[in-house]
Amino acid sequence: MWSDTLTSREAEFTEGAIKALRGIVWAQPVLNRLQQAGGLKSENMPLIFEVRFAYELHRAGKIAEYEHSAGVGDSTVEFCIPGDVTWLVELVSIRTSQAAKKAVTQHGLLYQQILSSDAADVAQSPEAEMITAEQKIGEKVFANGVQTKFPQPAGNVYHVILSDMRGYLDEGGDVFDYRQMAYGPSGIPSQYSWTTHYWKTEAGKLEPIKGLFEKSCPLRAARFIQERIHFVGFVREQEYQDGEIPHKAYYLLNPHLLTNEQARKLYEAFPLRKSGV
Repeated sequence: MWSDTLTSREAEFTEGAIKALRGIVWAQPVLNRLQQAGGLKSENMPLIFEVRFAYELHRAGKIAEYEHSAGVGDSTVEFCIPGDVTWLVELVSIRTSQAAKKAVTQHGLLYQQILSSDAADVAQSPEAEMITAEQKIGEKVFANGVQTKFPQPAGNVYHVILSDMRGYLDEGGDVFDYRQMAYGPSGIPSQYSWTTHYWKTEAGKLEPIKGLFEKSCPLRAARFIQERIHFVGFVREQEYQDGEIPHKAYYLLNPHLLTNEQARKLYEAFPLRKSGV
């Protein structure tokens, strides 16, 4: 709920980003889309995130094509960043779900959101929120029964989905959540196995939530994620300042397409990699 509110700090920083991009030819479609949608307001947070991502690309000295057609029907990928390595990057904003909003209660002037694994409504649980986030990510490769946006990998072109996690659990979650969304329970170090989220199956059995890179993941989009996406990334901005997106973004490799060594070398070529890495 609270993550759905555009703060003055976010608005002011984004306004600065807009000013910096006004003279940048390739960024004009990004700015125009936000302006046509009504500018800096809470409803436009996904577009506002796109502006900040474009701004970071500009700060890194990169150019990009916005809404790039990669050859999958009439769909487009938000950013194509050409170079010795070409990157196709799609952004997804994880917003507060309707179930999470319904889990908010008022106590006098205070509001409290309670998401519990034992909730009478299973939709009002952290586990349901994790599955919903995975579904939102999956929609970037498979939506409405058809493949979308990303083609089969070819040549020196690599595919990334970066998620703005602000609405997940209304505070963004943590790296253990992100690792489970990608790899399932095996992605969580054994000493932190207590952070694993479990979901009750139709048979009433508790099982760890499957990750998008797991072959056994039941989401229809998972197969296309495994076949087409080289990295999934997660970021939760808090300070809204220069360099925050590349510094805080957490990227996880697709083991079906990359080895650890291949991923390391590719990350060195990624335009918004963390400074010093």
